[in-house]
Amino acid sequence: MHFNSPPTDTFERPSEALAARITALLDKAESTQYPAEAEVFLAKAQELMTRYAIDEAMLAGARDEPDRIISTDLLIINPYASAKSILLGAVANSNRCRVVSADEPGGRQRCTLVGHETDLAHVKTLYFSLSHQAVRFMLEATPPPGTGVRRFRHAFLVAFATRIGERLREANRAAEAEAQESQMSSPTGPSVSLVLASRKTKVDKALAEQFPRLRTRRVSSSSSSGHIAGRSAANRSSLGARGVGGEGHALSSG
Repeated sequence: MHFNSPPTDTFERPSEALAARITALLDKAESTQYPAEAEVFLAKAQELMTRYAIDEAMLAGARDEPDRIISTDLLIINPYASAKSILLGAVANSNRCRVVSADEPGGRQRCTLVGHETDLAHVKTLYFSLSHQAVRFMLEATPPPGTGVRRFRHAFLVAFATRIGERLREANRAAEAEAQESQMSSPTGPSVSLVLASRKTKVDKALAEQFPRLRTRRVSSSSSSGHIAGRSAANRSSLGARGVGGEGHALSSG
């Protein structure tokens, strides 16, 4: 698909300074002891990532320089690998990428990420930051009497991932709305929403070609107290995705 050129003064190639700002925000979110501060840092980081992706997409379309769609593997180890894969799926879907997971020996999950190269870089950065926070808050949470620790922690991580997905989508909507408002001052070329929808469609097509026989399965949790604690931690600290895993390859979606 070829796009007309948008004004170059509206969509410029993201700078290294912007990438450095994103990294700095994520570092602050990981290091702060105050959940409210972490929430602010992560929300801003996601907005900047979305803006970065929009500018890259618009520039690539204007110059007919397609951002490559690639796939890469990530091995998630135990404990709680299936729950952690849900978090990866939440982050990926919020950034126009897809995740396919497969069971590995020892309870591990081999996750294949499919998406545009720039988007996948953002997914990895954000996932590792959020995973670090999720585990930290999980270890700080105390299961109520009579609740198994493993069941509580699995439910905690599932709920954390679900709420993270919701908050990432909220941050995305804010960034996309801002970009569209900016574009309205010089309405040349395709809209921001059209470009982003086209990127997602291309990723879905690449996913179907690479994995023509995908199945989906919901990953559930049975600890209501763990679910409540995990969702609360996500509200406090950072930005659902429904995770799906299973034998063979399975799609992680949000």
